[in-house]
Amino acid sequence: MKLKILGNNGPFPAPGGACSGYLLTSDSGDTRILIDCGTGVLSRLMETCGPDALDAVVLSHLHFDHMSDMLPMQYALQFNPRPRPLPVYAPLTPEPVRALLDCPFYDLWEPGDETIGEMRVRFTLARHPVETYAIAVECDGARFVYTGDSNHDALVELFCEDADLLLADCGLSKADHRFTSPHYSAELCGMLAQSAHAKRLLLTHLNPKYDPADLLAEAREAFPDAELAEMGREYDI
Repeated sequence: MKLKILGNNGPFPAPGGACSGYLLTSDSGDTRILIDCGTGVLSRLMETCGPDALDAVVLSHLHFDHMSDMLPMQYALQFNPRPRPLPVYAPLTPEPVRALLDCPFYDLWEPGDETIGEMRVRFTLARHPVETYAIAVECDGARFVYTGDSNHDALVELFCEDADLLLADCGLSKADHRFTSPHYSAELCGMLAQSAHAKRLLLTHLNPKYDPADLLAEAREAFPDAELAEMGREYDI
């Protein structure tokens, strides 16, 4: 598989940036899944492929920094119609936000283990103020795991076990993190990757209030090979 970073900020974009959005493509190029579609992601997606070329969209949760560009995507599909509506896997709550996705261009599904083209997709609940899922995708003999927005959670840690590439929510610094926080700290991302025996760690959901280099340094205390998810870069998994 290949992972392209279309957005790496949260909960709001940095200047010239975009919030969470990640394009997974099988080695054959025959299967494409967009995971999350936050502010600014649609324009970045259009640089690679239009939404008409996607096999599915998977939304970890329905906070706007993870799904807001699903709204203008409806217009893109209106003017570039597909033979069938685009499958969208999204939490059932918050109900008023999910209702915004109810349109003729989307085929809405609730999260559940699925085979989408060449990819096997799995979900597990994560700790966040709204219904949120960590997501694992297996394809081409590799395993990719995305924590979604979460905090320390034993079930998520087990879910991340042996990931070839772990994409982790690095929403807070060590100093700002609390047990009740809605996000991992950079330090906890490193600890998660280490304890889950991940082969590679990418830090995402970078809050523009922080210097990314400082977050990276905190993560590397536990996982020396941690990297920042770079906008526009494509990673082999």
